[in-house]
Amino acid sequence: MPGFEWITHKNKRILYMDIATPSQNTQELKDVIDKLIPVIEKEPPNSILCLTNTTGGRFNAEMSQMLKEFTAHNTPYIKMTAIVGVEGIQRAIYTAVLMFTKRKNLVLKKKREEALDFLAAL
Repeated sequence: MPGFEWITHKNKRILYMDIATPSQNTQELKDVIDKLIPVIEKEPPNSILCLTNTTGGRFNAEMSQMLKEFTAHNTPYIKMTAIVGVEGIQRAIYTAVLMFTKRKNLVLKKKREEALDFLAAL
């Protein structure tokens, strides 16, 4: 189930976002995004280290558009985002998000621990 929390890894504060929606539940993803926006907006510009999990998630066209808009909105606040769980059709969504947002601070990692270590090293 999608959700988010602040975690600490190697003394670095990281925003963990689980946006995987196995049942393509658009409302579930929208609810998480709506809760995340004010949390993100409270942070200073270029300060958030973010780990995003999409493992097992299934996304439809509406959800893909929501993710593009959400990612674009977050651009001023995000220092770096590492994404885990991108497989199959999710790669096309990832590419679309990059093209839509023109963000250069999104990277794919294979495992959660690898992503956390990468973010903590920044």
